[in-house]
Amino acid sequence: MDGTDLILNGEIILEGDVLPHELCQYMDTGCFSARMVRTALSRFDGDVTVRVNSAGGSPYEGEAIRAAFEVHPGRVQVVVGGIAASAASLMIMSAHRIEMTAGSFLMIHNPSRGICGTAEELRKEAEDLDRLAQVYAGVYATRAGKAVEDVMRMMNQETWLGPADAVAAGFADAVTGSDAPDPPSMAAVMSLHMRSVANLRMCAARLAPEETPAPVADDQNDTERHDKETPMTTPTTDTPETSAQPTAPVTTAPVTTMAAPDPAAITQRAVQAERQRQSDIRRMARPFMQAGQLSEAQVDQLIDDGTTAETAGTRMMAFMAQSEPLTGQGGPRARITRDEGETRMEGMIQALMQDFKGPGAQFRGMRVRGLAMELAGRSRSYSDNETLYAGFRSTAMMGGANGVSDFAYITTEVMNRTLMAEYERRGSPWQRVTGTPLTASDFREQHAVRFGGDFQLKTVKENGEYQEATLRDEAEGLKVERRGRTIHLTFEAVLNDDMGAFARIPREFAIAARTMESAMVWTLIRGNAKLKSDGKALFHADHKNLAATASVISDDAVGAARTAMWEQTAFGSKDPDDFLYVTPDLLLVPPALENAALKFATATTPAKDSDVNPYKGTLTPITVPNLGAAAGGSDKAWYLVSSDNPPISVAYLEGHEAPLVRTIEGMNPDKVTMNARHVFGAAPSSFLGIYKNAGA
Repeated sequence: MDGTDLILNGEIILEGDVLPHELCQYMDTGCFSARMVRTALSRFDGDVTVRVNSAGGSPYEGEAIRAAFEVHPGRVQVVVGGIAASAASLMIMSAHRIEMTAGSFLMIHNPSRGICGTAEELRKEAEDLDRLAQVYAGVYATRAGKAVEDVMRMMNQETWLGPADAVAAGFADAVTGSDAPDPPSMAAVMSLHMRSVANLRMCAARLAPEETPAPVADDQNDTERHDKETPMTTPTTDTPETSAQPTAPVTTAPVTTMAAPDPAAITQRAVQAERQRQSDIRRMARPFMQAGQLSEAQVDQLIDDGTTAETAGTRMMAFMAQSEPLTGQGGPRARITRDEGETRMEGMIQALMQDFKGPGAQFRGMRVRGLAMELAGRSRSYSDNETLYAGFRSTAMMGGANGVSDFAYITTEVMNRTLMAEYERRGSPWQRVTGTPLTASDFREQHAVRFGGDFQLKTVKENGEYQEATLRDEAEGLKVERRGRTIHLTFEAVLNDDMGAFARIPREFAIAARTMESAMVWTLIRGNAKLKSDGKALFHADHKNLAATASVISDDAVGAARTAMWEQTAFGSKDPDDFLYVTPDLLLVPPALENAALKFATATTPAKDSDVNPYKGTLTPITVPNLGAAAGGSDKAWYLVSSDNPPISVAYLEGHEAPLVRTIEGMNPDKVTMNARHVFGAAPSSFLGIYKNAGA
């Protein structure tokens, strides 16, 4: 098993015991580990729904899963459907939202261990358990908004909470699924919890060295309570549930016992037989799944139903026969191959984008309503609405991959391609004042590094020795952030044949993405953002890029600004001759100064030499509304910028160099839900290539 096995229909399913990874690999099924959950989460770069039905297990693994949920870049919504007990309740406490189905339970209690040893060893174990309980109580208390002492009292009593009680106590946010069946009895739930304990101990015992007994340790405090009815003739020795590593051996006195059946051996044989059954079924099904004739859900059904490997082949043939389309005649049946299916899908995408040069030609004139009708295929009926619903749900081409219908995939792809084209078509002036975009691998702070030093060539000494140049660097912090909106393509829109949505929505999101970028970049200049390297504002007297006297745009004022930029020296240099030759080529102005800037920069023929403006033709005016008073800036201030020395750095998240549309709900017969998102960041990086005059 690996983490991808936990993903079903676009959600993460956590069912079974919470076990360390090596134990979970031994079990093969009915469990999950923190490593598997992290792998599953890595397949989602945004919001994710996690469905939980677990009676608990290792609290250390539970805490590792809780931490993984906490750092996931998107929102984590947990739905408890059944039970979240012990370590399973601990692991969900960092979720953004926790929902309980109407028949579910949540349980919290103290960690416990069953050991034998000296009095000193037992006292040490008790102290360790107190520390664990205190830490876990802090996690629960933070989620519920309670005092740690109150939560510890609940843990001491082993508190079981139904859905309404879990919400009232602050451990969950809402109850969902009011039409759920009656909740199971408490006895049934506790029986499931005990089975989880037994599984953990059985696996741990199998992995522990036989000659090294280790103390029982788990996150359950039920060992003594449930074992009183069974007299023990020997000390119980198992591997700690709270750690995958066995502790130091504890010496016990030898005890003579009568021979009896070995429950561990019986359990081992049963587990091996079950693993072999599942392996045989999956191996038998693999070629049919690769050909698209069997689905993962059908194979899982065979395994869950307890079907033997001997009879599984017959049921597979029945599944495939049911999915074979019927023909009106008794002649041969035609099957669409993968290549044909991909060509057909690409043709539909191109047709909706009004591209008829390739595969789209066969679907010329098709609209969104026609798409749903076409996808309905043989499910068409005399009712147009029923046919549209069938087209909405069809998975004939995609096979329901990642919980997305064919209709959802095609419409999302059309949105994405249109959005990309609109985004690329719409340039933005901010690109003139930024360097080459950085690529961020995550949401942590990136660094735009500015190097410098005294690089002037010095006289080589008579002995051939060269004088050393010291390289200095400063880094400016830069983070990307994610912004987005949700789009719904409803059944009503399809019924109304709203083709305008495919052009209107991507265009609006492309404009919104460019607006977001512009606001982030120009705010840094308008607001005179601070540089992290020296703690000073971007425009500062010490940076020699702020006019001492405010003035209108004129040849004298521009000349003074150019002089200051020409005289900028390399960062860290001590040589007064180490000039950078910074030459401004851009003139940034708010809309109120656009006329003055254009007049200043446009070449004219002067009547006499004294009227000559030597800077005409050297500066390109750029009008930026984000710099004006309407945006909180100034209608008088103007700026000179060198595009060779950009003052701002920007970054995109790796793989998200443009806004993106992702389907988040693609099997709902009433609507397709998509998220449009954009991940971008900006920060000031250098004061050398920009100059400000406050204007008059």
